[in-house]
Amino acid sequence: MSAVELEEVTFRYAGVDAPALAGVSLTVPEGTICWLYGSPGAGASTLLLAAAGLAPRFTGGSITGRVRLLGADPHAAEGRAALRGRVAYIGAVPDLQLSGVAGTVWEEVAFGPANLRWPVERIRAAVEDAAGRLGIEHLLGRRPSALSGGEKQRVVFASLLAFAPSVWLLDEADSALDAEGRAVVASLIGAERERGAAIVVAAEDADAMLAAADRVVLLDRGAMVFDGPPRELLGRELAWERGPGGTSIASLGRAALARCGSVRLAEPYPLDVREAVARWR
Repeated sequence: MSAVELEEVTFRYAGVDAPALAGVSLTVPEGTICWLYGSPGAGASTLLLAAAGLAPRFTGGSITGRVRLLGADPHAAEGRAALRGRVAYIGAVPDLQLSGVAGTVWEEVAFGPANLRWPVERIRAAVEDAAGRLGIEHLLGRRPSALSGGEKQRVVFASLLAFAPSVWLLDEADSALDAEGRAVVASLIGAERERGAAIVVAAEDADAMLAAADRVVLLDRGAMVFDGPPRELLGRELAWERGPGGTSIASLGRAALARCGSVRLAEPYPLDVREAVARWR
């Protein structure tokens, strides 16, 4: 079943002539990690906002086309009601997503389920499970405002994980995390995919996403220019011509050969150390 569907979606911010999204059509099935990739301004963040029903509702601007999450329209009141607790959107700044009214982390994670009027025992079990999976049990008695940025972002993940959402929309959501936090979140997202959730993630780290993503969508000036396996994109010159580049190994190889007078390394480029050793030994 398709969990996320965009059909010919075009979005323009107010006062800007060029569209931030230009006729984008995208379908993401359940149990899939779809990686949105592109240079700054390519449209990945806007695509996630439009998919979540947040743009133009909170950003202004105008949208045309069709958006469906789990069969419901997130841009309509009845669709938002049907999707309540089923969709998790996380951006890069945790302070923008904390409730601001919870006195403790426990209350923060419980805040959403409580607003959906879950029974107390169900809320308690969901909070304990989410806190355990994000490794924040020791923070449950702390004030959210007193936490570090990375700790706050783990709390944001836990507060949405408590719902067991069917769709995750992640916009550079690990940027506030340290290496340990990124590993925790990567493991969580992999487990959520196995559970059957659909995950759409905008991320810059090509090395990490090569291993994690089932597919990559390359965006350039609001348009889709590639949709397929990450390995097929990151090993091609297209990743540099229309995007920010490939993996660190591929980028290093291209740069080294250019200094030696080579214009290009023949495609496909080696994407990791193992492939580089095999190619250049």
